[in-house]
Amino acid sequence: MIVAHHYVVNSGLMDVMKEAPTSPNSIFFYLFGMWGKTGINCFVMITGYFMCKSNITIRKFLKLVLEVIFYNVIIYLLFVSFGRSDFSFKEAFLCFLPIKSISDGFVSCFIAFYLAIPFLNILVRNMTKRQHQLLICLCLFIYTFIGMIPIFKLSMNYVSWFCVLYFIASYIRFYLDKNVNKAQKWGGVFNIIYHIMCGECSYAPLY
Repeated sequence: MIVAHHYVVNSGLMDVMKEAPTSPNSIFFYLFGMWGKTGINCFVMITGYFMCKSNITIRKFLKLVLEVIFYNVIIYLLFVSFGRSDFSFKEAFLCFLPIKSISDGFVSCFIAFYLAIPFLNILVRNMTKRQHQLLICLCLFIYTFIGMIPIFKLSMNYVSWFCVLYFIASYIRFYLDKNVNKAQKWGGVFNIIYHIMCGECSYAPLY
């Protein structure tokens, strides 16, 4: 999904699609490339599912950073070798910086989020189940419901959104692990969403 999204967005196809947005080809590519953010959400959810019961070590962090630098350098050298980019010392230096801009760049934001995981774990491991539910509801209310109201302006940032996904994934791991297999069937996902939103039957409604 992520590769398909980048293929459509970064290939120049968007300019062609905007000229005839209702043509069969444009509709196909809109549908083909629309799932990039979905893929990112799945990736971060998987990270949260496993890391909420694990610990970050210096070795793990260095491995992640060195992988990023390795591919930065290799891809840059390939671009220069095939004439897709001109060599510059500035760009070569930037290849060795794993974090360049914490705005919408996935890699930089993921590394920043990764460093926050030990602190997120302290939070999710010491909350009650009810507090965990309320935190998820609050975050989703801010990022989804308020974001749909035109008079409110909502600026999205990967790092903060990744934290929201981490709360959801850790809740699934802590409290719904036995129901994860049900998500393979139709209705299983709705069971999980309902459980998070409504909690146990003995709790008062949230709204």
